Amino acid sequence: MIRKASLQPQLPQHRFMPPPMKPHDVFINHRGVDTKARAAGLVYDSLCWGGFHPFLDAESLKPGERYPEAIDKAIHGCEVGVLIFSPNYGESMSCLDELIQLMETGKPLVPIFCDIEPSKLRVGERRVQRSSAEQAKKWADALEEAKGITGLRFNSYTG
Repeated sequence: MIRKASLQPQLPQHRFMPPPMKPHDVFINHRGVDTKARAAGLVYDSLCWGGFHPFLDAESLKPGERYPEAIDKAIHGCEVGVLIFSPNYGESMSCLDELIQLMETGKPLVPIFCDIEPSKLRVGERRVQRSSAEQAKKWADALEEAKGITGLRFNSYTG
C-alpha cells in the first residue's frame, strides 16, 4: 500500500525568532529639505561604513511605524547625537524639539554646521510667531547651548 504524503506543512518544534533589532548608536538630527541629499546622507553612510548603526528618519523608519514614538525611542537608545544645523533648521519644530530631547539626555553631541555659521543659528521667525513665548525660549536656549559645542563645518557646495 502506498502512503500519500501529508499535505499539511510540518512546523518545526521551535519557531525561528529573529534577533531583536540592535539599538541605534547615533541619532542624526537634521532639517531634511536642507541636508538629506548631501550632509545627512554622507554622515549616515559614513557611520554605516564605520560599523555603526545610525538613525536617520528616511533610512530607519519602517512602514507603519509611529513617527513620534520611533524618534523618541531612537533618541533615548542612542549613545551620541549628531546635530546637522542648516540655514532653515530653526524653522522646524521637529528639529528643535529633537534638539531639546537630545540635550536633556546628557549624551555627547557633535554639531555639524552645514552652510551656516554658528552665530547665525536662530529659531525661525515664523516658528516664534506660531509658538508660546515659553516654548520659543526653550528652543532659543537649546540653540545657544549647541552653539557652544565644538563642531564641524560642512559646505554643501564644495563638499
